[in-house]
Amino acid sequence: MNKRRDIEQEIERTLSSLDGTERAQPDQFFFTRLRARMQRVQPADAWERIIAVISRPAIAITAIALILGLNGTLAFMQWKPAERTEQASLQQAFADEYALGINTFYDIEKNDPQ
Repeated sequence: MNKRRDIEQEIERTLSSLDGTERAQPDQFFFTRLRARMQRVQPADAWERIIAVISRPAIAITAIALILGLNGTLAFMQWKPAERTEQASLQQAFADEYALGINTFYDIEKNDPQ
């Protein structure tokens, strides 16, 4: 019984604390900001959304750095095959100079004067 009275008194105290409350008022210019946000034009097209994301400075700078890094890497990779082709052409010139080709049976028959 004692518990029940304590609970009822607690409920009454809680309800009486709400007696002096008033309706909450929004901050000054709240409705003006809300109306401006609602009237703001959203990009409707998918391309406009993509451009809006890409034009952000952090993404644009990262993309440019990535492209420049990739171009630099590819340019560096292209220089190495150029050296190998030069070496291969020198080896081919050496082989042509000293006739280091492989002779086949048909070549021997052609050159044989029998």
